Amino acid sequence: MKGFTPRQKALRGAQDRMSLSEDERLNLLHQASILDTPPTEEFDAIVRLACSMFDMPMAMVSFVDGHRQWFKAEQGLFLKETPREHSFCSHIVETKSPLVVKNADKDSRFSGNIFVRERSVRFYAGVPLSEGDACYGSFCVLDTKSRRFGDRDLEQLRSLASVVVGLIREHRQQSLLRAQQRELELKQARFEQTERSAKVGGFEMDLATGTIIWSDQIYRTVGLPVGKRMTSEEVIGCYAPEERESVRRRIRDVLDGSAAGIDKEYRIMTPQGEERWVRVVSDIERLSGKPSRLFGIVQDVSEKVRYEQRLLQAANADPLTGLANRAAFNAHMERLTAADAPSIGLLLIDVDRLKQVNDILGHATGDLLLKGVASRLDERLGKRGKVFRLGGDEFSVILDAPASARRMGSLARHLIEYIGRPLQVGGSTINPAITVGGAISEGRMDAATLSQNADFALYHAKETRRGSYIHYEPSLRSRIARRIQIVREVESALTEHRMVPHYQPIVACADGQVRAFEALVRMRRSDGSIVSATQFHEAFTDPSVAYHIMTRMLEQVAADIRGWIDRGLEFGRVSLNISASDFMRGDLETRIVAAFASRGIPLDKLMLEVTETVFLQGMEDAVATTLQRLRKKGLTVALDDFGTGYASLTHLRSLPVDIIKIDKSFIDTMLVDESSLAIVELVLNLARKLDMKVTAEGVESHRQAMRLLEMGCTTLQGYMFGKPMGRERVGEYLCARKPGVTENVERPQEEPRRFLG
Repeated sequence: MKGFTPRQKALRGAQDRMSLSEDERLNLLHQASILDTPPTEEFDAIVRLACSMFDMPMAMVSFVDGHRQWFKAEQGLFLKETPREHSFCSHIVETKSPLVVKNADKDSRFSGNIFVRERSVRFYAGVPLSEGDACYGSFCVLDTKSRRFGDRDLEQLRSLASVVVGLIREHRQQSLLRAQQRELELKQARFEQTERSAKVGGFEMDLATGTIIWSDQIYRTVGLPVGKRMTSEEVIGCYAPEERESVRRRIRDVLDGSAAGIDKEYRIMTPQGEERWVRVVSDIERLSGKPSRLFGIVQDVSEKVRYEQRLLQAANADPLTGLANRAAFNAHMERLTAADAPSIGLLLIDVDRLKQVNDILGHATGDLLLKGVASRLDERLGKRGKVFRLGGDEFSVILDAPASARRMGSLARHLIEYIGRPLQVGGSTINPAITVGGAISEGRMDAATLSQNADFALYHAKETRRGSYIHYEPSLRSRIARRIQIVREVESALTEHRMVPHYQPIVACADGQVRAFEALVRMRRSDGSIVSATQFHEAFTDPSVAYHIMTRMLEQVAADIRGWIDRGLEFGRVSLNISASDFMRGDLETRIVAAFASRGIPLDKLMLEVTETVFLQGMEDAVATTLQRLRKKGLTVALDDFGTGYASLTHLRSLPVDIIKIDKSFIDTMLVDESSLAIVELVLNLARKLDMKVTAEGVESHRQAMRLLEMGCTTLQGYMFGKPMGRERVGEYLCARKPGVTENVERPQEEPRRFLG
C-alpha cells in the first residue's frame, strides 16, 4: 500500500475486512445447503402464517447470495429469485438490522426494486435471519399499500424469524445427516451416549438367516427392553397399524432382491400406547450380485413432526375460537370442487351487532361472544359438516353430505334459533343473533363462484331480513343491483336537496280538529315528480343513507314548524319516524335538540314515532334511555305499527311511550273481521288502563271513524282526513278546517268532507 496516506490505508483495510466478512457469510450460507432446494411445507406454512397474522398479501423467506436474492418460500409473489441490487433484503443483510419501509415508491434506496416497479409493493417489513454472526437473509412481509407496523408487530415478526432460523438449522442438520448416512457403514460399536443425544440407532438384518440386530437406541425408541430378540413380524408390530402392510411389503421386496434403499418417515406405537415418529434410512449390501444384508439407521423425529404439526395447525386454525380458519376453508373448498363433489352446500354466517358489543362492553366481551357462537355452531353441526371462522364476525359451514335447499334451510333456521339463546358473557347476558346466507354448487361450479353466491345471499339477508336465512337464487343478483341503484339515486337526491317532507294530518276523533301532522319523507325526482318512500325503501337498509335522510328531515321539519309558528297556525305537533340506524351513533338527542333549539322551537312541538323493530335490534336499553331524556324535554313518543311485531306488551311496560298507533292492517278489516275488531278493542282498553292515547292509522271511511269513536279512540289518521301534502299546502289545509271560515277558501284537492265537526 505504498503511496497511500494513513487514512486511505485504514479505509482500504476496513474494506478488505468487510469483503472477508461477506465471503465468510456466503461460505456459511452455502454450507447450509439450502439454496436452490425444492419448496418444503415447513417453510411454506410459516409464510402463510405470517400473511394471516399480519393481514398481508405477501410474505417470503429470502436468502441473499452474491448477486441475487433467492426465495425458499413465498406467498403472493410467484417468483423464485431476483437481482440483489436495490433489494430490501440485501439492505437487511448489510446492516444486520430490521427494516420497515412504509412507502417504498418514495424511498430512493429502493426505487429500482423489482417488487416496487413490477409488483407495486409499497410497504415492507423484514427482520434478519441470523445465526451467530452470520446473516443469511431476511424474513419479511409486504403489501401494495402503506401500512403501520409497530414495535409489537416487529417483535412478532422476529419470533417467526427465529422459527425460520430453527428450520434452517434443521435443514442443515438433515443435509449433513443424509450426506453422512450413505458414506458410513453403521457399526454396532456406536457409543451409547452418541446414540442417545442424536436419538439415532443402527440396525442390520441378515437376509440369509433373518437374524435382526438392533442398537440399544432403537429399543429405547420403540419402547422395548434392550436386547430383546426380534423377528421380522415383531419388527412390523412396532409400526402403527396403517404402516404395517407397506413395511411387510418392503421386507418381502428386500428378500426377493427387487427393493432398493429408502429414506422415509413412519409412525410407530410403543407398547405403552405412546405415538412416535421415526425416520428410517436403509440400504442393501449385495454379494455376487445377490442381496445379503439390509442395514441402516432409525432416528426418532417425533419432536420435529410434532413441531411441524403445530406449525401447520397455527397456519390453518383461528387462534381465538380454535376453528379452522380462512386458509383452511379455501383449501377445503378447492379440494371439494376439484374432486367434483356432488352438490356442495355452503352456509355463510354473520354475527349480528358484534360492533355494538365491542363498543359498549369492550373487545374482550366481543371475543367471548365469538367464542360462544363458535362453540354452539360446532356443537350443533356435529358430523353434518365443518365449521370455519373466516375472520371478524363471519363464519362458514361446508356440509358433508350432498346438499338440498330444504335441508340447508332447516339447518340454518335451527342454528339461528339455537345460537339465539341467552349467553352468559363476562358477567353480562347477551342474546346472540346470526344472519345466514346459503348456496349449493351446480354442475362443475368452482369454489369462487359458490362462495360468491353464498355471499350474495348473506348480503341480501343482512340488508333485508337480518336475523334470518336466505338461500341464493339467480334473481338475487338483479335485486341487489336494483338496491344499489336505488341507494345511489337517494344519495344523489340528498346531495341535491331533493329529499323533502310531506305532511299527513292526524285529527281528534271527537271533533275532527287537527292535533298533529306526520312528516313522511318523499323524493323529488329531477323531472319534478314526487316519489313516496315505498319506492325507495331499500335505501333505508343502508345505515349511512338512513342517517343522512333523518338529518335532512330534521332540518326541514324544524324550518317548516318555525314558519307555521310565525304565521300563527295551530298545527299541534309534528311526528317524525325514526329507525334503528338513528340510534346507532348515539347522537340522536344532540341532533334533535340542535335542530330545534337553533330555531327557538320547543320540543313539545315534536313527536317521535318508533316501530317495534327498533327495539328488536338489541338496543332496547339505549333506545329507552334516549327517548326518556327527550320526553323530559317535552317531546312525545308514539309506538308505530303496533301489533305487527311481537312482545308488544313487554315494550309497553318497559319503554317510554305516550301514544299507541294501531296499524292500518287492523283498521282495514275490523268491520268485517271479528279478530281484527277484538284486537282494536283490546288495544284501546289496554291504553286506557296504561293512561296512553291511541291513534288509528289508515282510516278511509265514515263507518270506520264512527266505530272508532264509539270505542273511545283518541285520534285518527288516514286518507279520509287528508293525504300527505307539501309544506305549502299545510297552511291552506289548516285554514280550510277552522270553524267559521268562508266557503270561498280553496280547499286542498286531496281533502275529503270534514268529519264530525
